[in-house]
This record gives sequence, structure tokens and C-alpha cells, in this order.
Amino acid sequence: MRRFHADDRGALALLTVLLLPLVLIVLLGVLELGAVRVVAERARIAADLATVTAVNDQDEGELARTGSLRPSADADHVARDHFALNLAPLSGSLAATPEAIAAAADVAVYPQGGAVDQRTGRTYVGPTVRLAAELPVNTPFFAALLARPVTVIQLLSASSAR
Repeated sequence: MRRFHADDRGALALLTVLLLPLVLIVLLGVLELGAVRVVAERARIAADLATVTAVNDQDEGELARTGSLRPSADADHVARDHFALNLAPLSGSLAATPEAIAAAADVAVYPQGGAVDQRTGRTYVGPTVRLAAELPVNTPFFAALLARPVTVIQLLSASSAR
């Protein structure tokens, strides 16, 4: 019996077999979380580009008449269109189409400074376009672990004309 306890051959193989599934689960979870963070950052950039484009689409008549910067009347449509366009490269990772996400986004246009955003409570100094959206991202590995198959990321972007 003493000889059985003194012999530790195969202990490392047994330990590896027992811990390998745990290590793989942690590794795949970290990779999935990293992929979600990359998609979230690219979506934030898409939202920023959409609001910058929309706020820079100025009402030329107002600019010529008064010299004041004011977003055009269709600035909310411009923001949605560009948001959907910029989300298109991420469509493989999203649980909804870029067009549906952009259509559901809350876009607000504040044509002059001093306006208070009802959603955030911020006071904007100049003309501003604000976009808030929920981005549903597919997370298949999390679903395999009996977690949520879709992770929703909140996006908020605001751009002001200067």
C-alpha cells in the first residue's frame, strides 16, 4: 500500500485532464468578451460618425440668411442613415439588422445652443445632434454556457456644431 502512494506517475496527466475543460471555458469566455468589446467600440465609432455627419449637414439657407449654424431639417434621417451604413460591417455580429437598430435609435436634434437634453440632462452649448441606441450583439458561447445568447450594449453619442 505504501508503494501505491509513493508512485505519482500519471498525476500530471490526470490533473491536466481535469483542469483542461475549465481552462478552455475561461479562455473561450475571455475571447467572447473581447469580441463583444471590439464590436461595442466599433459601434460607438459608428454612432459618433453618424452624429458628426448629421450635425455638419447644415441648413444652408439659415447660414446664408443669419450666419448661424443650424442642422438641416432632415438631420435625424441623416444620422440614422449614416448609423446604419456604419454598422453594416458589424452585421455578422449583431442580433438585428443595422437598419432596424438605426430605426429604433433615439435621435434628437437641438437646432440652437442652450437646449437641455431630456434623456441625459445635459445642456448643449451649440446646435447638437444626439443619438442613443441599443446594440444587440450575438454571444453564442455565452448562450452555450446557459447565459444570454444576446448581449445588449447601450450607445450614446452627441456632436455639436462649432
